[in-house]
Amino acid sequence: MKKKMIWIVGLLFVLLLVACGDSNDDGGSSDDTEQAASSDVEISILLTKPEITEQFDQVVADFTEETGVKVTVIPLGGQVVLERMTTLYASGNAPTITLANMEIDEFKDSLLDLSEEPWIDTVDEDYYARVNYDGKVLGQPLGVEGFGFIYNKEVLDEATGGFDPQTVKTTDDLKGLFEQIDALDGVDALTVSPMDWSLGAHLTNAMFASQSSDRDERHQFLQDTLNGEITFTENDIFNGWVDTIDIMKEFNKHKRAPLAPSYDDAPLELASGDVGLWFMGNWAYPQIQAVNPDGEFGFLPVPISNDASDFGNSHISVGAPSFWAVDAEQASEEEQEAAKEFLNWLVSSETGKDHYVNTLNLIPVSDNFDMAPEDPLSQDIVNYMDNDNTLEFIVSYYPSDAMNVMGASLEKYLADGIDRADLAEEFEAYWSSVDSE
Repeated sequence: MKKKMIWIVGLLFVLLLVACGDSNDDGGSSDDTEQAASSDVEISILLTKPEITEQFDQVVADFTEETGVKVTVIPLGGQVVLERMTTLYASGNAPTITLANMEIDEFKDSLLDLSEEPWIDTVDEDYYARVNYDGKVLGQPLGVEGFGFIYNKEVLDEATGGFDPQTVKTTDDLKGLFEQIDALDGVDALTVSPMDWSLGAHLTNAMFASQSSDRDERHQFLQDTLNGEITFTENDIFNGWVDTIDIMKEFNKHKRAPLAPSYDDAPLELASGDVGLWFMGNWAYPQIQAVNPDGEFGFLPVPISNDASDFGNSHISVGAPSFWAVDAEQASEEEQEAAKEFLNWLVSSETGKDHYVNTLNLIPVSDNFDMAPEDPLSQDIVNYMDNDNTLEFIVSYYPSDAMNVMGASLEKYLADGIDRADLAEEFEAYWSSVDSE
């Protein structure tokens, strides 16, 4: 009996060991379990820059391959950013990450504080000041961008006998250049893309940012506009800016149907030499390069007067216009961690940094980078930065619907639906209607 009891105890001990071994085989180590959990995470990204959609797909594919985190890219779907975000949040389908700007004001209570993330120490605080709410940083800057008149140097060389960008510093200089280009056989001076975000945000930035070389004075002008204290037709900068728009209208390739062109028409026209200039930013270079990979391109400012020494006449708009924001309302903690992992991966991993510069063609704001885009537009932006010839991205401080409202007014102005006084009146009516609280 004693031997039988010993045998039973021994058998139970062996069975216990086997059970423990099976448990380890099924569950794996704790590290393996965490990796498996990470691989099951799926996040969504609302990409509000449709011009980089194809390139961004390459980025998230490599991120998924390296981390196991699945990514769904959500397009704008024909809506403006604020409308798209509002729709997605209201339906319970908030993106885990959103590329946003002014919209962050509207959603600040629904976004995650990123102030403790590793990337924060690698970025000058000026680049994220726009999204710093009392110490809570609600967005990671996408990168530095710049915009103005992009020119095709080959066309301008032919028109001028050898183009020097330093020769264009006033409204009359710009008109003279347009006339020289227009004299070429089969070439138009300019193409204008009639989108709200280009006209209502980027083109208006030149007017608001050129109001003063002093930041406080520029922002006071914005506040005075909100308070209904600005009469645009009495403002010299506004009038000089509209003078330039009038020249753009006169020499626009599509002046007979100025609202007809799509975004995709313009890079083809510029790169192929059908036009000499296009008002746009460096984000358009991949489309330009696809048509003319060996072409030389650069930027000219949007002049606001005929005095070459006036602030703004030698400057292009440069800044961090967009921010990656992470949802804190509907995303799970695991999804939030994966979202933060993506943002850090993009600016710290070798694959992410390579994509950042060479795939997305972004100018870095993080000092983690020892490389920068080598394309001519990015290089020209760096040149403007090095020479302190840049305008603030004051558009980042616009109300969230400003670009749409002012863009619509400018579209009417391009199409001769309203005159200068009407344009000024519509701007004033919009700004004074905005709740400044």
